[in-house]
Amino acid sequence: MTAQNQTFRVVLDTNQVVGAGTGWMDHGRPAPDPNICRRVLIRVAETHKGLYCGKIMGEYIEKLLDLSHPPQRALKMITYLMGAFDRVAVITKAAPFKPTDPDDEIFLLCAIDGHAHYLVSEDAALLALIPSYTSPIIGKSADLAPALGA
Repeated sequence: MTAQNQTFRVVLDTNQVVGAGTGWMDHGRPAPDPNICRRVLIRVAETHKGLYCGKIMGEYIEKLLDLSHPPQRALKMITYLMGAFDRVAVITKAAPFKPTDPDDEIFLLCAIDGHAHYLVSEDAALLALIPSYTSPIIGKSADLAPALGA
């Protein structure tokens, strides 16, 4: 099945949200949009089921502010994501195959407990686990964008 006739459950790593930027929230989406992270984020928000947990949303906020995104735009982004994505109650205590960076495990746990089809990341610690997971499928935004229709 293609993205046109199937809804996927997707977890976005923080680098995807940060990579999408926040300027478009005030200035509109560029067309055509050269930013693959933004295209994936918007496609997930509008067509698929984005997934998050409290800890992930906290990391999104922290990174956006640490990287000097204006607070009002960071708030718009978080509001957009919370409105478009579904919250997952993470109950799994440990991932079957752990990333080398312990901070990245929450993305796997959210994907596992949220029954995600995809975990989109540019993070080397998560990408190193590609051979270990068939569900969720882990990959870079450029690799997964076609499956998501972005």
